[in-house]
Amino acid sequence: MEELLRRAGAAHGAGRLAEAEQFVTRALAIEPGNVQANLLMGVLAGKTGRVALALEHFNQVIDSDPRSFEALFWLAMLHRKQKDLVLATEFARRAVQLREGDAHGHNNLGLCLLDQVELEEAIKEFRRALAILPDQPPILHNLGTALYLLGRDMDAAKAFDRALVLSPRSIGSFLNLGQVLLSQTNPGEAAKCARRALALNPNLAEAHLLLASALVEDSLTGEAEVHMKRAIELNPADAQAHGLLGQRFQSLGKFEDANSHLHKSMDLEPKQGFAYFAYVHNNRVTENDRALVEKMEQLVEGSGLDPRQMMFLHYGLGKAFEGLKEYEKAMKNFEQANRVARKLKFGDAIFDREAYSKEFDWLIETFSRAFIDQNRQAGNPSDVPIVIVGMMRSGTTLAEQILSSHPMIGAAGEQRFWPLSRHQLFGDAGADFRAERLPQFGGQYVEALKKIVPGAQHITDKMPANYELLGPIHAALPNARIIHMRRNPVDTCISIFATPNRVPVDFAYDRSNIVFAYREYLRLMEHWRSVLPADRFIEVNYEDVVSDRETQARRMLDLIGLDWDDALLHHESNERNVITPSLWQVRQPIYTSSVERWRRYEPWLGEFSSLLTE
Repeated sequence: MEELLRRAGAAHGAGRLAEAEQFVTRALAIEPGNVQANLLMGVLAGKTGRVALALEHFNQVIDSDPRSFEALFWLAMLHRKQKDLVLATEFARRAVQLREGDAHGHNNLGLCLLDQVELEEAIKEFRRALAILPDQPPILHNLGTALYLLGRDMDAAKAFDRALVLSPRSIGSFLNLGQVLLSQTNPGEAAKCARRALALNPNLAEAHLLLASALVEDSLTGEAEVHMKRAIELNPADAQAHGLLGQRFQSLGKFEDANSHLHKSMDLEPKQGFAYFAYVHNNRVTENDRALVEKMEQLVEGSGLDPRQMMFLHYGLGKAFEGLKEYEKAMKNFEQANRVARKLKFGDAIFDREAYSKEFDWLIETFSRAFIDQNRQAGNPSDVPIVIVGMMRSGTTLAEQILSSHPMIGAAGEQRFWPLSRHQLFGDAGADFRAERLPQFGGQYVEALKKIVPGAQHITDKMPANYELLGPIHAALPNARIIHMRRNPVDTCISIFATPNRVPVDFAYDRSNIVFAYREYLRLMEHWRSVLPADRFIEVNYEDVVSDRETQARRMLDLIGLDWDDALLHHESNERNVITPSLWQVRQPIYTSSVERWRRYEPWLGEFSSLLTE
């Protein structure tokens, strides 16, 4: 008996699993209840995918020796594989109690908790494992995954970076780091992670999907679509790929194709949030959709969704209940979505109103009328850029969609050039600002736009947040045209509150913070209005565009210096790519339902009501 087990152990250690099993089988024929033989047979069965046989032998071990760490460890792994997470977690906890100093035991328990979306507890177990065995790439990867799902992107990135230093060929860590970088609005670096993963495995659907997501964010949508379709070719059952491809078709206005892929995504993975959100965002929700809405409610009431998916579900339910005219339910879901989003994107950090206001003070003080008059003549002479600004959700997408229907105007979407250049331009609190560098930045900006839309006479950039930098933008590019989109303050704030943001916005998830930021926006725009020349800057009311598109479109073209084109009256036919939250609305004929939207939510406005008199 001892010789059979010795030879079985040696064969197992050498990787000769079939030979090891022959010896164990002979041993069990002699002594069926032998703990060591049952344990080894369980391991061999587990490694070769025979889960039922493995469970049978490990349970026999536990019956004889309830304190067998190895059997408990394997039982946790196997039950986790079978999605029996409650039982898996029970066995994993028992194993850890037996060997508190075993790093792999803590990691195993962490994985069970991770699968149950008990993220805080999972992180504790992974950290305990790393305290015992530091610098273990798989455990660092698991820690990074849990941190990412909890919204702690910076900590997650550090874990994945460390895992890749230790294991440079870890495809999983490249993919997860790429997802973190995407959520941090760094699509260029995310694409690098995807390409490195593809260099290791060109036929990896997840890597193609990550690359596609990064390329969409960088406005390289043609190449992105190739990788989306390749991901589905490689893995037709990839729910995430179908969801992303559905969103891609949304951005192009191909809504039937979009719905087809979104339904496929929901069929493949019913327990998610993204595809449901994208679907209701893509369609007018009516009583015919009641069954889908009830399914979404059941998902919210259940458990097992990570916070990101739960956030999408709540935003989706808010949109759905608004379509069903159940406005109290809609607002409750928007409130919950914002609570989850705030926690995901900023954790326990508090929006620093004083610092936010001081930045605006510096801009107002620095970019005075005297500064503008003194520096604008030295700026880059290009008149290519059309800078469309406003508080977020104020109609910049609609303005760009209308203008880019003109054959001489190309659309660049929301470009991050100026926000990303901010620190390089100004340093901390303006310590490094030198006005003579503005023309150089202006030239770089023009070249960046031309790469996105080659050959266009004029190119729009509808990044709303550029309103903060209109002074330096005008000084850098005195011939650029600036269009400020304005909208009813309360409608704007409700729309901010009811819409998930592609990039983290520090004030956007709390009514009082949104109101504070809106008033600061009004203060700064009052200053720009007083210093920018009238032949380079106009203001357009969203409500006026809705009621009289042609008049407002002619005003904008007059500012730019272009002749009229009737295509501007049919912006819904514009086939350009749109990836912002307004992707559905701008494909529709002009509609009035978004005007005075606040009246539907009047009983639940809270702090927003203070803006009714603005």
